[in-house]
Amino acid sequence: MKHAKKYPFTARRAKRLAFSLHNRSSVSVPRERDFLRWIFAVLNRIGGDAEIALMLCDEAQARAYNRDFRGKDYATNVLSFELETGDDRLPERLCGDLLMCPQVVAREAQEQGKDLAAHYAHLTVHGVLHLAGFDHIEDADAEEMEKLEIHVLNQLGYKNPYL
Repeated sequence: MKHAKKYPFTARRAKRLAFSLHNRSSVSVPRERDFLRWIFAVLNRIGGDAEIALMLCDEAQARAYNRDFRGKDYATNVLSFELETGDDRLPERLCGDLLMCPQVVAREAQEQGKDLAAHYAHLTVHGVLHLAGFDHIEDADAEEMEKLEIHVLNQLGYKNPYL
């Protein structure tokens, strides 16, 4: 209890976000507090609380998940799996899993001339927005999602990832 009194943000954060990070990747990745900062930026924009598990895995595992769940036989940068809580008492609670492949993220950042941390931030924001029900299938939905991403990333100090 002393910890919560000394650090009130920690207690508030624990009420708003249940987060777990599982690093199964063999490469260096951002710190947990970076992922938390990026997730909180989305929550602050869209409102609500969340339960999110983030798994960082190597390309073979990312490829298997992408193939099994999306029918696409390649490793992708981020996958989102929205979970239905079935609890009408928590309509504002966002629940889901994110899977990210650090090798793909690093390769894309290098190919696109992007800062690696900025790319991780973008993909984290993108994935959390998917958990919140946003998508980019239709042009109007894609435009709305991109505007949100740009706004959140700007608030975090990163430039527009779509330029």
